[in-house]
Amino acid sequence: MQSRHALLAAAALLASCKHVETGSSAAPSGIAVFSRDPQFISVKVSPKGTYLAALSEESGQRSLSFIEQASHKIIYTLRPEGQTTLGRFFWANDERVVIQGIDREGYLARPLNRGEIFAVDANGTNGRIIFGYRGGSQQVGSHLRKAEGERAWGFVISTLRNDPRHVLIEQTAWDDARDEGADIYKLDVYSGLKTRVAHSPMPGASFLTDENGELRIAIASDKDVRARFFYFLGEEGWRELQSIRGVTKRSWPFGFVSKDRTLYVSEPVSDGFALYAVSIDTGERKLIAQNPSVPFSDSITDSATGRIIALEYEPDLPNYEFVDPKHPLSRALQGLLAARPNENVEFLNTTDDDGKVLVRAYSDRNPGEFLLMNVATMTAETIAQARPWVKPDSMAEMSAFHIAASDGFRIHGYVTLPSAKTEGPPPMIVLPHGGPHQVRDSWGFDSEAQLLAHEGFAVLQVNYRGSAGYGDAYEEAGYRKWGSRMIEDIIDATRFAVRKGFADPGRICIYGASFGGYAAMQSAILAPDLFRCAVGYAGIYDLALMEKTGDISWSSLGRGYVRTAVGRDERLLDEMSPVRHADKIKARVFLIHGKQDNRAPIEHAERLRDALRAQGHDPEWLVESKEGHGFFDEGARERMYGQLIRFLKDNTAAPTAMPAAAH
Repeated sequence: MQSRHALLAAAALLASCKHVETGSSAAPSGIAVFSRDPQFISVKVSPKGTYLAALSEESGQRSLSFIEQASHKIIYTLRPEGQTTLGRFFWANDERVVIQGIDREGYLARPLNRGEIFAVDANGTNGRIIFGYRGGSQQVGSHLRKAEGERAWGFVISTLRNDPRHVLIEQTAWDDARDEGADIYKLDVYSGLKTRVAHSPMPGASFLTDENGELRIAIASDKDVRARFFYFLGEEGWRELQSIRGVTKRSWPFGFVSKDRTLYVSEPVSDGFALYAVSIDTGERKLIAQNPSVPFSDSITDSATGRIIALEYEPDLPNYEFVDPKHPLSRALQGLLAARPNENVEFLNTTDDDGKVLVRAYSDRNPGEFLLMNVATMTAETIAQARPWVKPDSMAEMSAFHIAASDGFRIHGYVTLPSAKTEGPPPMIVLPHGGPHQVRDSWGFDSEAQLLAHEGFAVLQVNYRGSAGYGDAYEEAGYRKWGSRMIEDIIDATRFAVRKGFADPGRICIYGASFGGYAAMQSAILAPDLFRCAVGYAGIYDLALMEKTGDISWSSLGRGYVRTAVGRDERLLDEMSPVRHADKIKARVFLIHGKQDNRAPIEHAERLRDALRAQGHDPEWLVESKEGHGFFDEGARERMYGQLIRFLKDNTAAPTAMPAAAH
């Protein structure tokens, strides 16, 4: 293993990338340091290692640059014209990239994904739309010819290791009410012709492929949010996975190896969580790894065989377990982790022979650095930094905690303390995450937490019950407890932070987005003396509206989610809805919303505003007419954060006596 300096030395490649992508714009300052989007979004190496493709963004415009490895030169940069910008991209083969397009709309800041897919060679030739609705026009750029129109959403599932001419996609018609499910095709990356593979066994399914990218497993939820799994039998269609020997009701598919006819499944066990390899033919089970606290969240596999060589898990800080520690990729990962002891490393993609791997190194202070590693020589070169203007040494540290809630339930979270030292505990902002289910806070660079810490606040983030990442039982413990136990977890963690001296008990505010906005208001209702102010951003404040308005109500799956996670009991919905209890809120309130929000329609904010006004408690109010569920435009975000910081400082300026609720 070479030295840290040799391993992480920046090569000439870094200069060439930055020269093309950064242009002449000045580095951001002030709030924009944290509110501006990353400059580099993703970097991937081609299957044979000939090229890199780097997706970057500047002033709201995205570009995809292709770098030739041998010369370290950028040979082509794709900058779409007009209303289309770039989404996810995939190397279909060593010469050709497939890209998902996103359309900008004049009335909405955030681009809309209409399911277009286009492809281009690394040298900039042979570009065309291979799937989409705008056939034949030239609006995307002079190098992209469009195929015949198709009124459907298309999304890439995977590339195909043994088929360089096709990728696997799922397609759903625009007029589908989200209840019919998707068709799966192999899409020719040159002609746009399709070959049908299967129809999804259920609507809303996601898919697992094998080591070659071929369709194997479908994962879906029924209308009661019960997970169901299916095994693809080719022309025979789908078979419920639980009917296969060796698979139990608690098994969750994690991966599939066709060569071994082996299914990886994750399961809760008496002393934690385990990962098994199950033979599809015999049902024989082999224990691969076990963790006492959380399920495994991700894996690193051998590209040729698909076999798992390392597993990632994240109880608090991310960690790896090495299933095959002598594998070259395992050795490479161990070397990188040793060279960067205060950071985590994730593999983004590898060459087909696993000889080169594109990795992202990050930490709570480092927003991300992209590296290309040569596995044989154990050396790496820096390709780009996600936010090159961020100086990690000036960022704040994020520390993990886990405590027993007031009812004994074990909850997890993070505290970020401001770098600048103060006399006595600092003011604190409680920052509950959105979701609330299938989402969690994780250790890493959090731009909002860093902004607040930079402004002198301690920041508390809580993975309350109902959060993802800790197993099904943890997540389901939050069902129908949105306004009660989940909020009490947040309050319990806040009181814990006060007891530990992390925060001045008289200067605490709570701010969150989406469900986090709801949690902010509901926390101010359940613990009115604990919070000086409460800020809701794109929040839901009347739970009875969820099954009637917004995009969640547009499909039977969405309505089923609301019935299961929130419930239909009118008395309980009223009890848990902030609009019904505005009279209990003592905190100063700030409501932030986008007028085009389809997830949490602005009616939620308007109802809470009116309820507060009826109590003589007029909230501060900020609405952006072109924004949706969260502010996409950088200028709108910077304005919003400026107003937010002023509001938080105004309401935490003078310490008061410790409220009884904080003891």
